[in-house]
Amino acid sequence: MEGSAPCLETHNHMNIIISHTMKVAASVLVLLALVLPVSAVAQVTTETSDSGTFTLQNPLKVNSIGGLIQDFVEIFSYIAILFAVLLLIYVGLQFVLARGNSERLNDLKKWLFYIVIGVAVVIGARVIIQVVINTLSASGAVDQRTIQSAQRAANGR
Repeated sequence: MEGSAPCLETHNHMNIIISHTMKVAASVLVLLALVLPVSAVAQVTTETSDSGTFTLQNPLKVNSIGGLIQDFVEIFSYIAILFAVLLLIYVGLQFVLARGNSERLNDLKKWLFYIVIGVAVVIGARVIIQVVINTLSASGAVDQRTIQSAQRAANGR
């Protein structure tokens, strides 16, 4: 029983670190959600032309909802993969610190499995978007200009 106390302490320490990491990630996302609209509004310019009307310039580099969704998926995938790499490093360190404790190793194997599944889902989202674009293009059900626009958005152009 005495040998399990350090394992419990390490497990609690891991949960505390993950909890803090999740709080920081949520705080960053909330901050971005609050700052990005403000910066978009700050970039709107009102220029009057000779006819007395004014035009608003698009502060985003996308011109459609599909492009906006694609940009969101791309940004989210980069953040998620970065987070997964950091978690893999942490779990690898915990494997070393487990020192053969089979209960702790089983718990860490579950964490490793969840991380791999998470990365597969993130990468799968990008693959699904490309498959949908290719399917719509091949079927001819959608206008070719729309397909080209979607492909440019998917490629980050």
